[in-house]
Amino acid sequence: MPKASIIISYYNNISNLHLILKALNKAEKSEDIEVIISEDNNAAETIRFIEEIRKIVCFPIIHEYQEDQGFRKCLSLNNAIKISNSDFMIFIDGDCIPHKKFISSYLKAKKKNTVLFGRRVVLSEKISQKIINQKKIDKITIFKLILSHSKRIEDSLYFPLLNKLAREKLTGILLGCNMGINKEALIAINGFDEDYNFPGGGEDSDIEWRLKYLPNIKFVSMRFQAIVYHLYHPQFFDDEKKMKSTLFMKNKIKNGNYFCKNGIKKIT
Repeated sequence: MPKASIIISYYNNISNLHLILKALNKAEKSEDIEVIISEDNNAAETIRFIEEIRKIVCFPIIHEYQEDQGFRKCLSLNNAIKISNSDFMIFIDGDCIPHKKFISSYLKAKKKNTVLFGRRVVLSEKISQKIINQKKIDKITIFKLILSHSKRIEDSLYFPLLNKLAREKLTGILLGCNMGINKEALIAINGFDEDYNFPGGGEDSDIEWRLKYLPNIKFVSMRFQAIVYHLYHPQFFDDEKKMKSTLFMKNKIKNGNYFCKNGIKKIT
């Protein structure tokens, strides 16, 4: 059984996916994982690409996909959880390249009743395009990040000692692009709430408040340990969509149903 299932939330960008899989293949402990590509689509070119890259990576790849019927990320993630072969899920987005110590950091930190959360370096358009064009992931330095006007450069530091010194706020901490959660905990809250069938980021914050209802659950920061580099792209949602998502979640919290009705199981 793999020690972790890396679930990549993916939609229509093979260039980015190629870089992510290349980075995972070069990472420490890559032989201890399985990768699940959670595609909110069923693109033929993705299927062909996965068939080819399976031949060169050191981990098994499972391709979970569905018809493209609008934003159904949560459904795709729930399906990925159901078919996973590990008891520990690590989530990244299809536009985030993991650091070489990303896997090993999570495997070292994982514990029962613990939710792990990381951050992301926000790459500028300039350096993102260079990485994509050259297909090189091993030359990202702080100096280049500064020159390219990237953001959250401090989160590119691999410095575990800093993690012990830094303190994270306990609100708004889960990002779908960098988090590790035990499968048992996800099942206990019925996975992701599929009522979030629109973009806006609410699906990550939603599982955060629901996970906090579980007894003895602990949230632990992976900052300065589990690093991902977010490739530039135009924003998919605006402030209006964010507000819609926030209000939608506030009503969910008011009802207090941490075991969502429209998740891995469907409750009428």
